[in-house]
Amino acid sequence: MRHTSRRLLAFGPAALFATLVAAVLLISCRYAAADDFSSGYKIQRGDALSIYVYGEQDLTNVYSVGSTGTIALPMVGTLSVADKTLQEVRGALIEKLADILQQPYVTVGVIESKSARKIFISGYVTKRGAMSVPAGGTVRDAVVAAGPAERADLSRVRLTRAGQQTRELDLRGLRDDHPLGPPLTLSYDDVIYVPRIDDVISVLGAVAQPGVLTVPQDERLTVLEAITKVGKGFSEDADVTSALLLRKGLGQPIKIDLRALLDDGDISQNHELRGGDVLLVQKADRISIVGMVTAPTAFHSREPVPLVEAIIRAGGFNASSDAAHAMLYRDGKYTEVDLEGLWLRGDMSNNIQLRAGDTLIVPEKAPQEIVLLGPLTINGVMSISDVRNPTLLKVVINAKPQPQADLRVVQVYRDDEHFVRNLKKIEDEGDMSQDMLLLPGDVVVVKDAAKVYIIGAFGKPGTYPYDPDKSLFDYITEAQLGGGFGHSIGFLVRVLPDGETQTVYIDLSKLKWGILPEHEDVQPGDIIYFPPVPEKGKGIWDYVREGLWLFDIVDRLLN
Repeated sequence: MRHTSRRLLAFGPAALFATLVAAVLLISCRYAAADDFSSGYKIQRGDALSIYVYGEQDLTNVYSVGSTGTIALPMVGTLSVADKTLQEVRGALIEKLADILQQPYVTVGVIESKSARKIFISGYVTKRGAMSVPAGGTVRDAVVAAGPAERADLSRVRLTRAGQQTRELDLRGLRDDHPLGPPLTLSYDDVIYVPRIDDVISVLGAVAQPGVLTVPQDERLTVLEAITKVGKGFSEDADVTSALLLRKGLGQPIKIDLRALLDDGDISQNHELRGGDVLLVQKADRISIVGMVTAPTAFHSREPVPLVEAIIRAGGFNASSDAAHAMLYRDGKYTEVDLEGLWLRGDMSNNIQLRAGDTLIVPEKAPQEIVLLGPLTINGVMSISDVRNPTLLKVVINAKPQPQADLRVVQVYRDDEHFVRNLKKIEDEGDMSQDMLLLPGDVVVVKDAAKVYIIGAFGKPGTYPYDPDKSLFDYITEAQLGGGFGHSIGFLVRVLPDGETQTVYIDLSKLKWGILPEHEDVQPGDIIYFPPVPEKGKGIWDYVREGLWLFDIVDRLLN
């Protein structure tokens, strides 16, 4: 049976006019903050809506818009509000309340200070992780607030939104005069990833100041300019007869005759550099260890030096080393060397002997981060650089799923692709086809399992996993209904498939004669509520509403 109430407003004309004037003054003061929001503002998930219904304390409150885009009001039920204007929500509330109240007076505003429009940002920014954005906040606002790092590639900023394909945005205009496109407004739980600029030129070896330079927009950079601008000239022990240009996609390095360029003016040796190029000025008769090592070095040795010893001389690898893809240059050729196998797994077959003139280059590894969302103990941005073979199952288990995590529906968003995996099948059936290897930039979303919410005068109120074999009385018994409840009548609140709210009475008055309440099936998402001893000025719906906020029911009722 449905629980409703009807309250009639009876006023004489003069009294009604005076009351309305007072109400308007009260509302104009109480909700002045709503004036900051234009009539065309569309409500977002995470907004805090201030709803005032004249003469109805049970309905007047602040309601948070959850991830489903809905709010839940006493006597009204669940109301979809996301992407609607304040006036549209006000009209919908008046229409629903017209069956209960005579001439309901309603105002709807947004309380910015209580709104929590949460998004996540990761990648090459100074402040990574969860971020709250103001009303109307855009992707460019979030990127500016997070602080792009020096090597942030603002031309390929990625936005991932649940249920949609990943979008790529060009925000170079935040740094220079490149035109910015129309602003894109953020939504609740959006994920922004700022990648790294790979179009950099590295100048290494026997120069005064080894370093890297981002390729200037629409500018030309040559070998000599790179040596002077980035390297600040040659070092004292530089071999000025030749240099090497290592370029992606080429099987062999380009040998540059520096003597012909410097002494004879042979401009054919002054190559134009591209993003990703490495210009290496060698040291005369030295073994050089350069790149992502703790202390790049060059040393003279009459005898061959084992590779392990050379790495130790360079102080070992640093946190950015891609040891699995090191390059050895020797006799005009370079080959890939797996230093990771040598250094970490002790594969001595890679412990080759270095000799004078050899150069070992340790490159920088690409960023290794994913984003985890859902009922997990570890949530937000997670590095997988130290996780060997980072599969979906391994990462989710290491993130410590909470009891409500539904491992039957785990989603992975990757660029324009969307994968759904059932990790329970791996546990129950050994179906390893449900696992997958995660890649940097992936967004993993774990759904909540079906549950039952028990609030009010119970010894153990809280969220209980849904069990189809449990009866209503089983749940009440498990939650330990205490002696402090003020009524023998409780309620089962249920959200119906059409979004309406149904309230069913639970009568425990005959328990003292050993008579159980009428049988009522419990369904996922149900709320079982028994009111405590009433406090002055608080009604039944006050307690229900407080319980809803306590267990975050609004965010999850329709999931």
